[in-house]
Formats: sequence, structure tokens, C-alpha cells
Amino acid sequence: MKGYDHRKIEKKWQDKWLREKIYLTDEGDKKPKSFVLDMFPYPSGEGLHVGHVRVYTASDVYSRMKRMRGYRVLHPTGWDAFGLPTENYAIKNKMPPQKVTKENTDTFRRQMKLLGLSYDWEREINTTDPSFYKWTQWIFLQLLKKGLAYESYEPILWCPSCKTGLANEDLDGNECERCGTVVEKRPMRQWVLKITDYADRLIDDLDLLSEWPLAFREAQRNWIGRSEGAVIKFPISNSQFPIEVFTTRPDTLFGATYMVLAPDHNLVSGLKDKITNWNEVEKYVVSAGKKTEIERTAEGKDKTGIELKGIKAINPANKEEVPVFIADYVLKEYGTGAIMAVPAHDERDYEFAKKFNLPIVKVIEPSFTQTTDPGKVVEGLPVEDREAIIAIVKHWSEDKYIALKWKSVAWVTFITGGIEEGQTAEEAAKMEIMEETGYLNPELTDDFGTLHGKFYHVPKKVNRFAHASTLVFKLKNSERKEVSEDESKMHEVIWLNKDELAKFLTPDSHQRALEILNGKEMYAGSGLLINSGQFNGMESPEAKKEITEFIGGQMKTAYKLRDWVFSRQRYWGEPIPVVHCEKDGVVPVPEAELPILLPEVKFYEPTGTGESPLAGIEAWVNTTCPKCGSPAKRETNTMPQWAGSSWYYLRFIDPQNNKTLIDPKKEKDWMPVDVYVGGAEHATRHLIYARFWHKFLKDIDIVSTDEPFTRLESVGLILGEGGIKMSKRLGNVVNPDDIILTYGADTLRLYEMFIGPFSQASVWNMKSIIGPRRFLEKVWRVAEKIGDGELSDETAVLLNQTIKKVGEDIEVFKFNTAISQMMILLSSFESDKIVTKESFESFLKILSLFAPHITEELWEDLGHTSSIHSEPWPKYDESKLAGDTCTIVIQINGKVRGSFVVPVGSDDEAVKKEGLGHESVQKWLGGVDPKKVVYVKGKLVSIVT
Repeated sequence: MKGYDHRKIEKKWQDKWLREKIYLTDEGDKKPKSFVLDMFPYPSGEGLHVGHVRVYTASDVYSRMKRMRGYRVLHPTGWDAFGLPTENYAIKNKMPPQKVTKENTDTFRRQMKLLGLSYDWEREINTTDPSFYKWTQWIFLQLLKKGLAYESYEPILWCPSCKTGLANEDLDGNECERCGTVVEKRPMRQWVLKITDYADRLIDDLDLLSEWPLAFREAQRNWIGRSEGAVIKFPISNSQFPIEVFTTRPDTLFGATYMVLAPDHNLVSGLKDKITNWNEVEKYVVSAGKKTEIERTAEGKDKTGIELKGIKAINPANKEEVPVFIADYVLKEYGTGAIMAVPAHDERDYEFAKKFNLPIVKVIEPSFTQTTDPGKVVEGLPVEDREAIIAIVKHWSEDKYIALKWKSVAWVTFITGGIEEGQTAEEAAKMEIMEETGYLNPELTDDFGTLHGKFYHVPKKVNRFAHASTLVFKLKNSERKEVSEDESKMHEVIWLNKDELAKFLTPDSHQRALEILNGKEMYAGSGLLINSGQFNGMESPEAKKEITEFIGGQMKTAYKLRDWVFSRQRYWGEPIPVVHCEKDGVVPVPEAELPILLPEVKFYEPTGTGESPLAGIEAWVNTTCPKCGSPAKRETNTMPQWAGSSWYYLRFIDPQNNKTLIDPKKEKDWMPVDVYVGGAEHATRHLIYARFWHKFLKDIDIVSTDEPFTRLESVGLILGEGGIKMSKRLGNVVNPDDIILTYGADTLRLYEMFIGPFSQASVWNMKSIIGPRRFLEKVWRVAEKIGDGELSDETAVLLNQTIKKVGEDIEVFKFNTAISQMMILLSSFESDKIVTKESFESFLKILSLFAPHITEELWEDLGHTSSIHSEPWPKYDESKLAGDTCTIVIQINGKVRGSFVVPVGSDDEAVKKEGLGHESVQKWLGGVDPKKVVYVKGKLVSIVT
């Protein structure tokens, strides 16, 4: 038989597939559809990396299976090609970005074709192609018509060295990633999209996305950050202008002991003449303005701030004067740019108050309701109020504490009990300590206040609302008396350290007591009000509304989500299709004049003013107003890279249409995207922006679905050897071209899918790529064994099991286990004397998803004239999914080295002995005795040397 020459075979079939266009999309509507999409790449100068290969191979494997299973598949790709990296490269090298983009996309396309990906290349799109961005501009005009696009002055991150605006992702800390210069903030005229108008729908419709990873949905909920709260005004003692805050915790208003404004809050400069330390304040404002948002809000960051001396705010709840500070942890863009600080019940406020020695007033006593068993509150059963104690008892000489392990219910608690009439909390606690543990000499050392807990008392069979005075004692010595029989039957006394308590304590109220014991005074949860005048004893939910009404505030829904700053001060982006006329103001360009093209330039420089380089191209900027015909100027801000990627998936459905964005019939036929594959880093921005645009397009009757993407599959990172992130700086980037040249595209595809679970990070190991290559060489050799006869019973069962398992695993993106199952089947083929043509053809079909070139070659060698990739998925025989025997795989040091068949139910020791005696084991052991032999029943003998 001819040798396995991957270079010759892969080029042969790649050329033929493209020539015969076997992967063109089937537009017929008799088959079910499957729209499979991976997040299209930004074509950088470095070309594809192995992380790209993992994503594209996965979607390719899935697409191939859907075709074989009778689906008409839409599987396209293209280029998200606008953006700052290309702009920077073009400026540095004095060349047009169009040329840079063409070179980069040519490289990516060549590499993708080398991988044998089954894209419909006739649907390739490029966001920088005027025929594409014409429709991006058209969408902007529709947003403008509906009042969802507006102009605003917003701060940009400005690099004084590059003389350009940057996005957060262009920073390394507070420095420009490209040149290392510390960035500044500059207010600039910007275009903004009112994504906040869609905030509720973006959150509520997450419930429709059951096939998205939970982490993605939660990331979006947190990013949008819907919260119910109140707008409260704090008068300033010597000014007519109040400080307005939005708070989700109006129930804590009586505990507000100071106010904090963002350094750039308008009130700061407005109160300049009343601030007695203005010079100090001004220096802080300048310093804060040089920091990025990430620096200012980082967890664990040391709190800084300056009091506005001469200024006092008045707490509207208790009429007390409180100091006013500016601090950089408060951002002007969030909420109202001001906060009421309640240090007893907010972590950041607590840290700030401790540093500046400000009052800390507790106004909430923690309250917990048990929602899980044991102890879940029983609905419909009355709730008994009970004055109680929680006693924390420390050992006389060790750092351990008493816990009670209950015998009739799965509880571990501190010592608890009721306060009888006439008793103090301390007396009740000492009595309970003695009765429940027998210890006689507890000494009170601390009082943690009251903790409240609603729960079902299982032994007593009642719902209770316990109001527990929480006291800390230390035993003077070990003196102890006998505990009664009744108490002994109820619980066992055990001594635990703090870490063990955290692990075993059952009730939330007792866990809170442990937090206080560990020094965490601040409590951010809900509870019962104290130190709050007429509202004392009220529960937080009720108090929020009552206190807001009492001080004349207003209940309001707020969001973390801010309107989308949609413009960039760059050349390399979609021109925004409006002009500025002195008479008519902002005037949309007529739709018939779209696309507004970027001017052709040999090269360009930043303006140095913060404006786009387009502002310096007068022949392009100067135009006439489409409304009145007067001289006008084109908009020189361009769109962000996110623009084209917010709707590109629709263009794949109808890529040549120049009359409308998408044909309605085609849209209804193909939408929504059935499976969308990409990285978790896009869980928020891209996926939120795309959902927003899709919902807007639904509102104007362009699309028919509420959501664009039915199912999401997230890919884990591929790390460099040693578990370090790949980067050019570290020199550990793996170039796919090198792997394909040496080992072949099929080997690379197999390795990428076998390296580990698809959604988890995996570590690249060049030594391990030999395994998939040897597997393919075995496939090549097994083809020589095809002959007349019948499969052994064991292999027949294994073949049917493999067809079933591979199909099921690919459907849920478990590619590594699918390949593992094929390896087991191949070992069985190797062990048999002959392999039937029919069985080998079935094997080739399932392998063809992962290794399309070698399987196509072997398929042709078997006498077929049509492509294996046009074949139906093989069927398995239900009656042969199990048998009287099972195949045992042999692993030596984690690598498959053979297999053998044993009767079901064989003795464990006999199976291990047979495994050790297998010829392949003897070959690999080379006479060395194994250190360990493990048998996994019915599946595996694992040998460790």
C-alpha cells in the first residue's frame, strides 16, 4: 500500500473540495436547517494561533456531523477587520490600512483552507467592505430616526504620545499598551447609542436562553446590573444645591455618616467658593483624573479621599450634619456620581471610614430565613417569635470552640436556647452552656448584638423566628459536670477551630456570628432596623419604601449599564453617515447615498487634537447639506469595531443583497443561529451589543426572532507549555503552519479536539502531538487488513457503541471523549485478523469529521467516486450495543497501549492478570515490574511504571 504522505493528500483534497464546491450551503427548505457560526476573527498580522484553530475545528466537526445527519447547514466565515491594531500598524509603517487588512485576511484565509475547514467561502464577508458597511451605516440611520443615537460630550482615554483616543482594552494599567505612556482623560464630542432603553428586555430575555452557559447569562445580568432603589436628596447646609444619590439601601439611611462625591462631580467646582481647602481639593481632582476606571475601582485598593472643608450635608432622616468627601472610588458615570456612605453596611464605605476615623453606626441587625432543608421554613405553618441566645464558647487553653452536633437532624450549631421570663441574656446563655455541655465556668468576653433567624425547628416541629443575643464566653478551666440523658440524646459536644466551624456550621445566623468572631464587623445584608427612630424593628424590604416616603424620596429602577459610546476618533472605522450644517444642525445622509466611503489615502497621521485623522482630510470633510444645500462638514468620528460584529451573522444569510439588509424570507428560513462558538471574553460587550441591535432590528421588522443566538459554546484557552499564557513576548506562541507542515492538518485538528474538555483551559505539549499522528498512521495501516469475513462479536459491539457515542458526544461538544472512543475501536480493529469493508467505512465516516483529508483519501481507495463528506451518518444496531463480553482498554502511564476482550462479570484479579500478560504490555514494560495496576470494572486496566 502507498505511504501516508499528509502533504500530498491534504493539498489534493483541499484543491478538489474548493474546485467542486462541495461545502456550498444548501438553500432547499425540505431538510431541517442548522446555522453553525464561530465568532469571526480579527485578522491580525500574526495570523492564526492555535486558540483560533480550536474554535474553528470544533464548529467544523459539528457542522460536518449535521450535514451527514440530513441537515442543510449554513457554516460561513469572514473578517472583523476594522480596529485600532490595524490603524496603529498603518500609521507606524505609513501605509493605508486597506492594504494591511488585505495582507492579514489573505494570511488567515490561506491558513483556514490549510485546515480543511468546511466553510462556504462564497459567503465570506469583511466588515471593511463598503458593500457590508453600507448596511452598518443604514442601521445607524434607523437608530438615529428612532431617537436611539445622540451626541454627547464623553471623556475619552487619550494617549499624549500616540495622539489618539484609546479603549479600555488598549491599556496596560493606566498606560497605553502600545507605547507605555500614561493616559489622560479628555472630554470629546461623541455619538452614543441608548442601549439603556433596552436594559429590561436584555435582562428579562436571558430567561429565553436556556442553552447558554449559566456563567454567560449571569455575566450579562451583572453587567446590566438592574437594581431597585431610591433617589434621595441631601441638602447642603450653606447651598441651595442638594447632593442627589441613588441607593439600593434606603433602609440604611439612618446609618449614613458621611457623603462622597466623584472628584469630577459638577457640584465640586460649583461649591468652590465655599470650600476652604480648595487648593488641596484641586490637586486631588487632577490626580484622580489621571487614573483609569479599573485603577480607581480595583478590589483591595487603598482608599484615598479629601474632605470638602466648609461643606456639610444634612441627613434627611435624622437631620444630622455629615461631612462631605471626594474620593476616586466613586465614579461620575455611575448612578448620580455621589453616594451616601453607610460604613456599617458597605465594605468600601467601611474601609474608608476606618482610614479617616469616621463614625460607624449600625442600623441593621442581620436576619436570615432558612430556605433549604433541614430547617427550611414550612409554608402555612405559623411562625413563633422567640427571644433567644447564641453562645460562642472558647476552650480554656486552645483556639477552639464548642459546637453541637445534633443527632436527630443534620445540624451543627453553636450553643442555643431561649431566654425565660426574668432572665438576662447572659444568665440564659450560662444556663444553656451548663445544661448542654456540662462546663461550669464560662466567663463573658464579648457581645455581638442580636442576630435574627427564621427556621423550622425539626425536633420541636415548629416555625421559629429567633431573636438571638449573641454572646462570647471563654471557659476558665475544664471543670465539668455530667450532662443529663435527655441532652446527650439530642446532641454531641465537639470542639472545632474557626476553619472547621466555617465548614460545618449549618444555620446562616451562626455563620454570621462566626464572621463577627473573625473580625468582620461590616454586614451588607438585610435584616431588622435599629437606631432608626420610628422604623426600629421593621424588616428591610418594608423599611426601604417607608423611609423613602418619609424623607420625600422617590423609588426608582437603576442600571449599571451605561449608554454605549459608539464613536471613535480614528480613520479605520465605518464613517458615521451624518453631516453637520450651521443652519440645520445634524443632518442624516440620505439612504440612497450610502455607503459613505472612507477617503483613499496613501497614509495618514493622528491630528494631535483628539479628533479623528479624517478631520485633517478637508476634501473629504467639506460637503453640502443634503437638506438645504449649504456648505456642511461630514462627521469625522467613526464607528467602533463592535459595530459590524453586532449584526454580521445576518449578512451571511444573504451576503450579495444590495437592495435590502436581508431578504425577509431568507431571514425567517435561517434565523436564529443554532450554535455560536467562541470565547468567554465576549460574554458581555459583543454579545450584549449584538442582542441589543437584534432586538432593535426586530422592532423595525427586519428580523423575526427575539434573540440572535440559540445556543452558545464557550472555548477554553490553550496555554503555553508550563501553563503560561501564550504571547509573542514570551516566545511560546505555536504557529499552526509549522504543525501542519510537519504533522499534517488532520493531526493538528485531532490534537486540538483531544487536548482536553472543550470549555476548559488546556496546556499545549509538543510531545503529545505525536499521539494523534500515530493514531492516523494506524488508521492507514488498518486499511490494509480489509477483507472478506465477519467482525468478531467484540468488535461488532464496540463499533456500534462507538457510532452511538461519537454522535452523542459531538452533539454536546465532548470531542475529546469521542476521539478516545474511536481510539478504543481502532485498537480492536488492530487486534482482529481482518476488518470488513463495511465496518471500516463506518469508522471512516465518523473519523472524517475530525480528519477530513486522510478519510477522503482512504474512501477513494475503497473504490468510491463521491466524497465521504456527502455520505449519510452511519447507523448503529441497537441489538449490538451490548454483549456477553466487554472490551478492556490497557493504559500504561496514561497512554492507550492496547485492548482485549473479557466476558462480562469476569473476576477482577483475572482481568488484571490478563492485561499484564498482553503482548503489547510486555513490549512497553520491557521487563520492568509495574508499581501499580488498577482495574476499572468493565472498562480499563491502568498500569503505572
